Amino acid sequence: MKKECFALVGSALLVASPCWAEASKGAEEAGSPAAVAQLDGFALGLAQAGSFSGVVLVAKDGKILLERAYGKRDALQEQENTVDTRFNLASAGKMFTAVAILQQVAAGRVSLDTKVGEVLKNYPSNDFASQVTIRQLLTHTAGAGDIDLFGTENVENRQRVRSVAEMVDLHAHRAPAFPPGSNQEYGNFGHVVLGRMVEVLTGQPFEEYVQDKIFRPLGMKRTAFVDCEEKAVDLAVGYVEIKGENKLNCETLPQRGFPAGGQVSTAMDMFKFTEALKSGKLIPASLFDEAIRPQREYMGLGFFATEYGPGYPKRNFRWGHAGSADGICTDVRTYPVTGETIVALSNTDAPVCFEVTNFLHRQWEIRHKEQGVSGASQARASAGSGA
Repeated sequence: MKKECFALVGSALLVASPCWAEASKGAEEAGSPAAVAQLDGFALGLAQAGSFSGVVLVAKDGKILLERAYGKRDALQEQENTVDTRFNLASAGKMFTAVAILQQVAAGRVSLDTKVGEVLKNYPSNDFASQVTIRQLLTHTAGAGDIDLFGTENVENRQRVRSVAEMVDLHAHRAPAFPPGSNQEYGNFGHVVLGRMVEVLTGQPFEEYVQDKIFRPLGMKRTAFVDCEEKAVDLAVGYVEIKGENKLNCETLPQRGFPAGGQVSTAMDMFKFTEALKSGKLIPASLFDEAIRPQREYMGLGFFATEYGPGYPKRNFRWGHAGSADGICTDVRTYPVTGETIVALSNTDAPVCFEVTNFLHRQWEIRHKEQGVSGASQARASAGSGA
């Protein structure tokens, strides 16, 4: 009997293919050459369908297996993305803020349980200042809420508020939304407070500190804080629909990267960042281990630490951070058990880039289940035949 297998093609449909018998030999690893080739085909199919545009990078144990661009840099222009195209990181940029404050912890200037008011001495909300800790801000358990810099309704704030101190002032009179530590609610304002704490602790503007202590030392030459409306030819352009018309997403986004995200970067630079974290170049190994350990639900200390516990294979635990906004979808994740780092930066809406970064481990699960079912069927057949 002719052996058949399944290969994932660009349309994301499973079709019969004689290659599966050979590919399945390496299928046990999510980062096998066959699996990575399937991911490439999947991303290409999404791009051809017009639902994904961006750059994907896959590495295993520090070795790059795939780095490829898909789709257009600007949906209304002809120029294609390249691997050097820079994308808005959205909330994936929160990792820079996490590193910046953890560097202050490592230096002994503060601890994870230092309260906001111990650093920001004149913080207007006494409840917030006296109760909220750095740990709670990093884990989104402070009740800090969001910040009024997003959406068409906050255009005046975006025009008026520029510095991190001014961003803090937007909501500094607001008390925690719940008793700090009692609940978890993802938001952006907590990281703005952390960014301001970095400024006070170091005496440097937040942007300058991150450039000096993270971007430059790691050679992240294509990562920066830029104005949203900058017209550089290497910047990906995203769109948002407003009143039935496609508009530049700058009409709903903060005007510049800030402590809650929005910096621009490339997939390669973000890979450099993850490798530096793993090697201890940015923060001590023991502190980094704590940062990527689940602290509450899906969060470590400023990093996602998720897909663990009952119902998940141990191999699926991952750390990193994702981001999404109008015309932006980003995901930077590392699987410490199996060694893959996967980066997808896109100028298309979520959740399509998450489908790309999920692909390798989801397909491994599908294959694993199919192999388990096949093995069980063969065992039953052998028992029935007396073999």
